[in-house]
Amino acid sequence: MRRKKDEYFIGMVDTFAANQRYSKNKRRRKTKLYLKRTLMITLCILLIAGIGAGTYFFIIPAAKNWISSWGATRDEATIDEVTPDEIPTTTTEEATTEAPTETEPVTTVPVTTTPPAPVTNLDFVAPVIPDDGKDGTLYSSTLYLYKNTGYNLFFSTDKVAKHYATSINKIAKGIDKNITVYNMVVPNHTEFGLPTRIGNSVENVSQADNIRTIYENLDSRVKAINCYNALSEHNSEYIYYNTDHHWTSLGAYYGYEAFCEQTGKEPVKLSDLKKNSIEGFTGSFYTLTGNSGLYKNADTVIYYDLPVETEAKMKERMGSDTIYCDVYYPAATSGTLTYGVFCWGDTAQFVISSSANTGKKIAVVKDSYGNAFAPYLTNHYDEVHLLDFRYWDGNLNDYLKKNGIDEVLIMNNTMSANSTSQVNSMSEALS
Repeated sequence: MRRKKDEYFIGMVDTFAANQRYSKNKRRRKTKLYLKRTLMITLCILLIAGIGAGTYFFIIPAAKNWISSWGATRDEATIDEVTPDEIPTTTTEEATTEAPTETEPVTTVPVTTTPPAPVTNLDFVAPVIPDDGKDGTLYSSTLYLYKNTGYNLFFSTDKVAKHYATSINKIAKGIDKNITVYNMVVPNHTEFGLPTRIGNSVENVSQADNIRTIYENLDSRVKAINCYNALSEHNSEYIYYNTDHHWTSLGAYYGYEAFCEQTGKEPVKLSDLKKNSIEGFTGSFYTLTGNSGLYKNADTVIYYDLPVETEAKMKERMGSDTIYCDVYYPAATSGTLTYGVFCWGDTAQFVISSSANTGKKIAVVKDSYGNAFAPYLTNHYDEVHLLDFRYWDGNLNDYLKKNGIDEVLIMNNTMSANSTSQVNSMSEALS
């Protein structure tokens, strides 16, 4: 009873009732407006459809008849306008020919066909990647785990690719013109192992398109080396590690084959080389994640005896003492650092001398992908100079001239080539 006499309560009830009436009237008005709009739209659609039908069935045929009657003859009809019965038949008998009345010989123009365009270093062969429809796990924004294998996702833009090309052009301009300059960008495992369906779902970017943009923007001074196609054609083989971001020695060999093919060299046959192996490699992806599936899918690092006699020396960092060593690190074992067997891992400067006796020398300005690649070059060069731009510092042209180097190969994997900070460091280190 007290509540019914409460003025505040009575006001609330009256306000609520008024609001209910207002809302009800508002809904009625909206319904009427909606019906009117629907009716108008329906009438417009019917009107447009009627105009279209009239045009198609009456106006267009009438126009055709008028045009055809305006000076058109049966002789001017195209083959499509002639009925099948009116098309002349042909026979297989040879037509008789008469000798020409003029003394000039009759010549016929030979039919020529346009040959297919040659394959260039800008043509990329798309890999065939099996897809059973299963998904993996997005471990982080840049790492995807699929079937107990790690994949570095790739994200970049044309702007970043062009920045890398500009940096390579700048480096090349600072090198004497009598020194040949090559550039090779190596794609990573994701391009050849992760199904396109999954790549699209995580907005992974095409590395083929990225490399093409780089190569399209290189000056004529720089010869682009396309190793993409060689890797694409062998993507079902063990060319990348499962637990690490590097390519295997087999992948590096296919890159070496591509380099030889595009520079006029005969590659050494892998079957002619003695194979060595270290099992139990759990690389960077396992180190990062500790994933049990990766651990169960540990890698085997394979390396090959070289076809020539070699010796090596290195500077671990600039200013450090020179160490004389073998091409391969002899104490490499299973674990997380097994990839370091190649040229002792990442050092500022690593020089291999060989008995190839070709009179040629090459410098390889590289990231860690170059470590597994460089040993194969010893079959073609008396000296192979590895300069890791992340640790090496100096004037590249002065170094090349001082050591009598004929060729320089700048090689990076796509992740390095699209890291603006690394590209800037490379430009600064080599200038």
